[in-house]
Amino acid sequence: MKRVFILSILLLAFSLNLKAQTLDDYLITAGENNPLLKARYAEYEAALQRVPQVGALPDPQANFNFFLQPMERFMGNQVGEASVMQMFPWVGSLGAAKDEARYMARMRLAAFNEAKINLHHDVFTSWVNLYRIDKEAELLEKELELLKALERIALAKYKSAPVSSPTGASRQGTMPASGTSMSSATQSGSNSSGMAGMGGTATGSAPANRQNNSMSGGNNMSSGMATSGTSMVDVILIRVQVKDLENRLQLLRDSRKPQEVAFNNLLNRQPDAAIQVADTLLPAELPASLSLIQDSIRQNHPMLKMYEWDEKAREAQYRMARLMGRPMIGLGVNYMVFKPRTDEATQMTMGGENMVMPMVSVTLPIYRGKYNAAKREAQFAQKAAVYQKEAAERQLFTELENLLYTYQRTTTTLALLEDQIKLNEQAIRLLTTNYSVAGGGIEDILRQRQSILTYRQQQLQAITDQQTAVHDISRLMNTQIYTVSHDTSK
Repeated sequence: MKRVFILSILLLAFSLNLKAQTLDDYLITAGENNPLLKARYAEYEAALQRVPQVGALPDPQANFNFFLQPMERFMGNQVGEASVMQMFPWVGSLGAAKDEARYMARMRLAAFNEAKINLHHDVFTSWVNLYRIDKEAELLEKELELLKALERIALAKYKSAPVSSPTGASRQGTMPASGTSMSSATQSGSNSSGMAGMGGTATGSAPANRQNNSMSGGNNMSSGMATSGTSMVDVILIRVQVKDLENRLQLLRDSRKPQEVAFNNLLNRQPDAAIQVADTLLPAELPASLSLIQDSIRQNHPMLKMYEWDEKAREAQYRMARLMGRPMIGLGVNYMVFKPRTDEATQMTMGGENMVMPMVSVTLPIYRGKYNAAKREAQFAQKAAVYQKEAAERQLFTELENLLYTYQRTTTTLALLEDQIKLNEQAIRLLTTNYSVAGGGIEDILRQRQSILTYRQQQLQAITDQQTAVHDISRLMNTQIYTVSHDTSK
């Protein structure tokens, strides 16, 4: 009993955790686990490590010299020397190099932000596609239920339809109809005899009446056969529609599996992990006015920020190339080791004291070609960054116009489809009532049912397209808007 209780608690916790999975949670999970996004952030971290490298002084140079035979000098016998030299670039060169590295790192950060919003776009698009598949499957299931109910009505009408006999009389009420015919014939015969006896001219009435009765019976037989045959055709037509919907429903359910795998791969989860979608998506609104959207794109889009940092990096590169064309100054010290020596003439010990000598060195950048080429390279790269930013901005605004058109189109389409669905529902109710009473017009009912199903599918597609367009506009603005408009009443 205790194990059952613990198991129930675990299942309840799991179900609550599964229910708590929302689009925001999926986006956060994708941002934390997606390997491509991790790679972009690692590239940014790697670029940051360039700053202390290029901003450091060149490594000092140390030289050690040892004489195999001591060199005789006035200060004594020199046995070796050691020197240390530190080169210093021109003032401002290291600062320009550090600025270039910082701007390049910020370019990597902008690339990371662009990859993040693109990842969120892919997650949202896949999530919306899953929602569309589920809701379209629900539409097909409801339509199948309605068609099967209509099939039961048509089958009941077929079973209850009168079946005509070869003589044209119905199988229900055969004897009364026969008796009525016989009495009518007898009465007709007596009337004819009476009228003939009175000198009337109605001798041809009986054949004429028999001919009319015969034609009337034939028409009744044809009507009965037509009613029975039409009802069976109705059943067959409905079953054709049912088979078609069942096939479409199966194909739709099969198409969900690749979407599930793609969605879970974006989140770096198991391919068969459960996914929850919204109950109902409502029509979305634009995040801001057109002017605010355009200003936000210019100021916040990562691609434009990346080219801005690139332009600043090339400016710092030009400044560094100009400063690197100036001399480098080296400061150092030379330490000479002496050993005392004895003068042969005087037999006196001389020297033996070590000596320290400061040193200064200067580089001579006389080959100006490479420095001038480096400056021109930086200038052309800066121009390229400016042009790339302009081209990217125009491309983004072109994409914005397409998204705005999609938003307006879907808004108009949703309003039109709402009216079309209402009118078709009224027509279906009238046609169904007429079919239940009179038994005709099944083709019109099936045609209207197909039309309303198409309209509802178009409505679902329009809502998902509108949600995607609004999310893409938010992506261009680089605003972290994850929550979509959905019905919270369920």
